[in-house]
Amino acid sequence: MKYVLDTNTVIAALNGTPAVRARLATLAASDLGVPVVVFAELFHGARRSARSVENLERIRSLAGAAVVLPVDQAIAETYGVVRASVESRGLRKSDFDLVIACTALHYDAVLVTHDGALKDGFIEGLVVEDWLDAG
Repeated sequence: MKYVLDTNTVIAALNGTPAVRARLATLAASDLGVPVVVFAELFHGARRSARSVENLERIRSLAGAAVVLPVDQAIAETYGVVRASVESRGLRKSDFDLVIACTALHYDAVLVTHDGALKDGFIEGLVVEDWLDAG
């Protein structure tokens, strides 16, 4: 696995954002993974949307086609280390952001995100790309 996709990247793909779609078209499905907590965020967003039924169908379809990455003990242990490190420096990050980042770390993959809290360089060893950043 080369890339772990964050929620905002998956949403961009689902919405047909050209830059994201073009990048995905160059990769094999086996190069991509989506953390299970990304699906939790997607399902939450779909339930709150005006097009809930349509969005839920799209997410379920994606879940059936994607490599869904579970949270296992190794990721949980990495989360403990990373969260303690971040907090020791007086920083706060959401639990889901940290679990997503730790999933990428576990798989030694690049995290693809547009989230400034994950692109800030404060998670040691995390490699990030932003396929939505025009600059």
